[in-house]
Amino acid sequence: MILQDNFYTIVSQEQADASTVFHVSLHPEWPIYKAHFPGHPITPGVCIVQMVQELLQELTHRTLCLREAKNVKYVSIVSPEEVTELTVTFSKIEEQPDDSLKVQAQVANGETLYTKLSATFG
Repeated sequence: MILQDNFYTIVSQEQADASTVFHVSLHPEWPIYKAHFPGHPITPGVCIVQMVQELLQELTHRTLCLREAKNVKYVSIVSPEEVTELTVTFSKIEEQPDDSLKVQAQVANGETLYTKLSATFG
């Protein structure tokens, strides 16, 4: 399932030094929040990883899938009642000999870090 324009919308993209930054807006009315969890909605971790994958695809103009999630840390809960804007920063993207991409990314809002991940997409 593609989450872009359903779960989130890209507001802007910018290059900052050696990193690429996406600003996204979450859609708190998205149906997943009614089930995860009723009365206390939080953003599922799998949706955050999928969003990172889709943004990487947008950046590289390639169709990708997650090959390996080496390190995924959910540092804080993303509640759509409190947070509707996120910044996704790709600090490292390395092309591998097998054409896969090793990536380091983080999801934040201002000073609040929500997710850090190191993964391989191909």
